[in-house]
Amino acid sequence: MTAAINLVKSGYEVTVYEKEEKIGGLGLCTPSVHMTPLDFEKMKDYIGFDVKPCFLELKRFTAYIYSKIVHFNPKYLFLTERGFQKNSLDSYLFKLAQNVGVHFEFSHPLTSSMINSIPNNSIIAVGTYSGLGRQLNLRCIPFVHFDGYREMQRNDAPFCVAYFDSFIGGYRYAYIAATDHLVFSEIDFDVHQSYKKYFTRFKKQLKEMNLEFPNWLLVKDYYPKQVALLKKIHGKTVVLAGAISGFHDPFFGFGVNSALVSGKIAAMTVDSKKRGIQEFHRFTSELGGLFILSKLYNHIPLRHIVIPRLFRTATTSIPLIGKNLRCIPGFTHEDCFRILTIE
Repeated sequence: MTAAINLVKSGYEVTVYEKEEKIGGLGLCTPSVHMTPLDFEKMKDYIGFDVKPCFLELKRFTAYIYSKIVHFNPKYLFLTERGFQKNSLDSYLFKLAQNVGVHFEFSHPLTSSMINSIPNNSIIAVGTYSGLGRQLNLRCIPFVHFDGYREMQRNDAPFCVAYFDSFIGGYRYAYIAATDHLVFSEIDFDVHQSYKKYFTRFKKQLKEMNLEFPNWLLVKDYYPKQVALLKKIHGKTVVLAGAISGFHDPFFGFGVNSALVSGKIAAMTVDSKKRGIQEFHRFTSELGGLFILSKLYNHIPLRHIVIPRLFRTATTSIPLIGKNLRCIPGFTHEDCFRILTIE
C-alpha cells in the first residue's frame, strides 16, 4: 500500500490485488502486534506520509537472553497492530490509499497463471508465508511459528517481552507484545526442531504471567536467504517489495519499519530502475552481515555461556547492539535500545 500511495501521487493509475476478502492480510497471522524501532520524522520525509497515529510508544521492553535479563529504555521503541482492526496499520494505510484514489480488488490470489500474465513492472509485495518465494525460485529457508492473540486490557501496556535463550530451544526467538486492548504472542522454531517441549514450556511461562491464549495457530513460513529487488518472469521484470524481497531484518525480526521503506523503493523503481536499485542497495548494503550473524548465532558452541558474556554491563553491550541496529533497513533513532539495567 505504501508503493500504491506513492505511485498514485506520481500520476499512475494503481490497482492493488489482495488475496484475502478484506484488508488485513492472512487470518492465520492476524490480528498481531509488532514492535519496531522507528524515527517518525525521517520515515515521513521518505515515504511521504505520517504513520505515527497508529503506533504506541512502549512503557517497558525486557529481553531474556539466556541467564541475563536485560531491561531496555523503551523510548523510541513502538508497537503497532496488524490486521483488519480499525486501529491497525493496515487499516490506516488502506484509508490513505483510498483517499488518493488507489483501486482495490479483493479475493484475488496470485496464482501461477496470474504470475505468468501480470504486466511488466508490476509490484509483488507479499509476506514470506505466502509460499510465493518458491514459485518465483527465490532461495528461502523454511521455519514454523505459533501465533496466539486475545483481546485483553492490561495496566502495564504497551509492553514487549522477548526471549532469546535455551528456554525456547536456543535457535530462534519468542515475544509477547500488548497494546491497550490486544495481547499477541509468537514463538519461532527451526523447521527441523523437536519443538513440542519448548512450546509447552513457553505456554507455562505465559500462564505464570496471567496470559493464556484460547487458540494457537501453526504457520509454516519462510525467510529469503538473500535480497532481490527485481525478478525476471517469462521475459518480464517484476519488482519485489517487503519480506519476499529479503528487505527484512533476519536477526532481530523487525519488519514493519523495513516494509514501509521497501514500498517506497518499489514505487521509485517503477519510475526509474536506476534510482530504485540505488536506493535498494543503500538500505540493504549491510544486511549481508545480519544474514551471516543469524547463521553464526545458530551454530555458536556453548551459547548459554558465550552469549551472556556479551551482556556483562550496559556499556559493553551497547556498541554490539548499535552496530547491528545500523544494518536494519529503515529509519531507527540513534538512541534506540539504550540498556537501563542488566540482571
